[in-house]
Amino acid sequence: MITTRRVLLAIALLCSLLLHLIFFGGVVWLAPFFETPPKETIEIALYPEGQILEALTPKKQSVVRQALVPEKMKAPDDETLARFLSEQKKRVREETRAAQNGMTANRSNRGTSQQNTPPQPPTHSGVKAPEEKDKDGFQNVDISKELQEMNRFNDGMSTIGESMPRDMKVGSFTALNTDRYLFYTFYARMEELIRYRWETRVQQAINNFDRPTLSQAGNRNWTTHVEFLLDKTGQLRQALIMKESGIMAFDAAAVNAFRDAKVFPNPPQEMIQDDGFIHVKFSFTVNYNPPALVNRN
Repeated sequence: MITTRRVLLAIALLCSLLLHLIFFGGVVWLAPFFETPPKETIEIALYPEGQILEALTPKKQSVVRQALVPEKMKAPDDETLARFLSEQKKRVREETRAAQNGMTANRSNRGTSQQNTPPQPPTHSGVKAPEEKDKDGFQNVDISKELQEMNRFNDGMSTIGESMPRDMKVGSFTALNTDRYLFYTFYARMEELIRYRWETRVQQAINNFDRPTLSQAGNRNWTTHVEFLLDKTGQLRQALIMKESGIMAFDAAAVNAFRDAKVFPNPPQEMIQDDGFIHVKFSFTVNYNPPALVNRN
């Protein structure tokens, strides 16, 4: 009798063990089907100090948005290395930056009040008049070249969207010496996708500052240096903060502007480095004076 009970107990324990093994095996096998897919994340990290210094070496040329300038401001090309890279090689008689901030553009500086007033044709005595005359007997003068030059610049104040070196003279136009950069159009598209997002986030941050922070933020520049890693499709994969500005909200605005844009279409495949990523370095400078003036380069 005792032997029979032991046998039955052993059988019961064995069956229980088998049932547990089957249960846990099933859970392990089915678990992947019930897992919540991980949320897409973008890693944000501080950059190693040694590479910060390398990235900020003065000899590095900065990419700037091309600004049209009047012909009279241009100078003959030379082989001297320019401080800036842009769409085309250009040399000017004197490097200047516009006093106003915003997307880099040169304008006629006549103010917005005259935007709807058509420009008056300039007098140009040096243009040879055609032989034909109009119905009133006056000779026609070809001023198409002068009008074309004038129409290149809209009314309003010229602007500069980059942080310039301290030795840069302030003028009514942005005129820079530039060398041609092969991938300029990609940088220009990136700026168009992130500038509004960044400026909006900076303004939101300032609006949420308390009084002590507002006092601290005023009357100086706050610059965040960030390296962004894009994959071959232009998707943002990682943001590396090389240098913090000193105000976390400004640093977050820079990173989140790229994060919100997410994808930068049609990146040049020649920009892909050995690690499989496109490395793009940006510096974001905020000057709160107030009102907030924001620059990017």
